[in-house]
Amino acid sequence: MSVETKKVAVVIPHFHAREALAVSMECLQKQNGVEVDIFVHDNSENNVLFTRAINIGLRRFAFSSDYDFVLVLNQDANLHPDCLSQLIEVMNQGVDVGICAPIALSSDKSINWAGSAEAFPWGRHISYNLTQLPKIPFETYWVNGACMLLRTAMIREIGLFDENMRFICSDADYSFTARSRGWRCLVAPKAFVEHELAGSASTQNTWLNKIKLEDQLYFAKKWITGDLYRHLALEGQKLTSDNIEKILLEMQQLITIN
Repeated sequence: MSVETKKVAVVIPHFHAREALAVSMECLQKQNGVEVDIFVHDNSENNVLFTRAINIGLRRFAFSSDYDFVLVLNQDANLHPDCLSQLIEVMNQGVDVGICAPIALSSDKSINWAGSAEAFPWGRHISYNLTQLPKIPFETYWVNGACMLLRTAMIREIGLFDENMRFICSDADYSFTARSRGWRCLVAPKAFVEHELAGSASTQNTWLNKIKLEDQLYFAKKWITGDLYRHLALEGQKLTSDNIEKILLEMQQLITIN
């Protein structure tokens, strides 16, 4: 098992859950072979929400040569003792591994996240029976932001999280951005974190539900519909679906000719 010589930076957005945070931080201090440097952004009074809180932490750590990795972690996510060392071991399999995540377990030890499938309109998580879990690290389309280890070299290249998605979707967006730039997103099957999927927010919070819907809408405009490009570009309003198909066909024909 690898031992990390540099400290691993940890960024935790915190909101009104002191007991959960205390347990999470205790688990971080008990990581085998890895020391941590923890930054908690307290959203309890001035709630900047998830994405901006993460970026505040990334600015603190990612542009320093003191850290090779930054762990983004929910306040109610509890790492098993070997989790960080296993994540680092997978990261060290290639300099192009930009993001790595552990297997997430529910309180009954069943797997609730072992990679991500659809990102839109609602993120769908892949789960396995423990006996079916792959033995070696494997690719995922996007990484769940509840627990994700980021390579600082990647952060310096691709930038911070997109704060236009304030609470959800920014983890999928960041994963797609990383992959589009040639970085890989992997799952470490020997690394485990305990985290309940429903722990992040109440569905009874009308204000937060509105923000989540706005996040999804922006994600769709950015990645799916092309509306963001149409809004930003001079020629954007001319780019109907038919016109785009015509241009792409012409380009493909030129490629074939050449």
